[in-house]
Amino acid sequence: MLRLLHRLLTHNRITSRLQRALVHRVKELIYMPDGYYSMGQIYRKIKPAAILDIGAHHGYTVDKLLDYAPGAKVHAFEPTPQSAAILRQRMSKRPNVHVHEMALGDKTGMTRFYLNVGEQTNSLLDNVTQSPFGQVQEHLAEVQVQAMTLDDWAEKFEPQGMLLLKADIQGAERLLVMGGKKTFAQRVAAFYTEICILPQYESQATFCEMNRIMVEQLGFALYDIYPCQKVSPGGAAGFTDVMWVKPSVLPLEE
Repeated sequence: MLRLLHRLLTHNRITSRLQRALVHRVKELIYMPDGYYSMGQIYRKIKPAAILDIGAHHGYTVDKLLDYAPGAKVHAFEPTPQSAAILRQRMSKRPNVHVHEMALGDKTGMTRFYLNVGEQTNSLLDNVTQSPFGQVQEHLAEVQVQAMTLDDWAEKFEPQGMLLLKADIQGAERLLVMGGKKTFAQRVAAFYTEICILPQYESQATFCEMNRIMVEQLGFALYDIYPCQKVSPGGAAGFTDVMWVKPSVLPLEE
């Protein structure tokens, strides 16, 4: 019953906004960081050209971003055809949201993409032999999807101004950064992304690897590591969210 109520609240734009405001207030009271709120702070401070939601699924993360950055121009990327169709329909009345049915990775062109039982586990990467998430990650199909590097995409679609990036791309964070080194170094002010902790995908990015690339190679500062999601109650940490920002963006207003 509680799960159904939560779903109804979060999937309605009006009640979801109220719910997020309440959740943020509770997080403030218990000193728990809120990544989407921080993205809104950065947006208000630097007024970037656009926010990129990479791995937007059905667009509920777009809703979150726009709650904290009203009126922002958002580019929402989703390579799964069925999810992209739902995303496009949900965003049809938002002229500031541009939907791109594609993946962002380390090459431009058609590329292999794995569709799984749990569509939110779909990835550019194949599964490891024994995933901690079991049947949810079982393959349904292997398809070809359009992909671009971030550098190629930015030059074509958003050639000027600073960018904020949110990503949820199931272990492929390294591919995104490798295909966008120029853009990350010169134009990205903040990168908020999910990172797998337990092995889920072949050649998935690790936190230590990504932190080394972001800090030592691209000049970012590690801003926050958010509470881990457990595989099961009381179990091992499965994944978490991390944010890196350019030092010039700091400090953020409280």
